[in-house]
Amino acid sequence: MNDIADPKNFYHIIFTKSNDKFEEVRQVCLQEDNWLRYNFLPKNFNLDNYKGYSVIFDNETDEPVAMAGLFNPGRYPANVAQHLHREYLFPKYRRKTRAGLVSGFALYNEHIVKPLNELNNFDVYFVAMQNRYKKRSKGYWEVFSSALIEGMPGWRLGEGYLQTCPFDVQKCWQNYVYFEQVPGLFNDWQKKIMSQQEWDNLIQGD
Repeated sequence: MNDIADPKNFYHIIFTKSNDKFEEVRQVCLQEDNWLRYNFLPKNFNLDNYKGYSVIFDNETDEPVAMAGLFNPGRYPANVAQHLHREYLFPKYRRKTRAGLVSGFALYNEHIVKPLNELNNFDVYFVAMQNRYKKRSKGYWEVFSSALIEGMPGWRLGEGYLQTCPFDVQKCWQNYVYFEQVPGLFNDWQKKIMSQQEWDNLIQGD
């Protein structure tokens, strides 16, 4: 795969419950022993908590390329959902250039974000990422968020840290970008935002 991926060379399947096809994809994912592997174990990843989970496949080989879901298990208001939750890009399809990253988000937009939006009716969507404690700066987030906004038109960079789970620990307050169906809807959401200084004063959390 070149750094610039044409969405026409891929297809997707949206899963709303586990089946043999999805479990095959999960097992391929679990073959990689990285720091996020535990997120995809059956005990930590239940499709019942999703409003749809899309897996992208390669047209030529039928290999899984990437996957992510639309998430709101009652944690957020009924009109708000988290996109690209439990996102995973299979190693063969990872690209290190910025052009490759932008192209990847464009692929996500066509085969994950838009198809899941068509099946749902949320007013506000967000994508969140926790800080990487082994990194000396937030440069990775700047690259990630700017590439996402370029590859997925209409998304905007959020300010501060958004609370994504109900605990006052750093891991529950994350960097974020957001999309609103109509201007002003994001501001109408009674969310909690924290400044960098406030975040620095929290414990890391498990």
